[in-house]
Amino acid sequence: MGCPDAVCAEIRNIPGVARVEFDQETKVFQVAYSPRFVTPDQIFAAVWEAGRKMGKEYLPREM
Repeated sequence: MGCPDAVCAEIRNIPGVARVEFDQETKVFQVAYSPRFVTPDQIFAAVWEAGRKMGKEYLPREM
């Protein structure tokens, strides 16, 4: 499993996330979610955790 796949899998495990897509060209993830069930901070934590599991440090940001 590559980095984008691992990050997508970690984000998909969050209740309230509807869709996760990764653009190879721009290296950007797009996440569709319900703010009633999940916050951006929870999504950022999942990205950070996915990186930690792979020995990398990902610093997510909103766009």
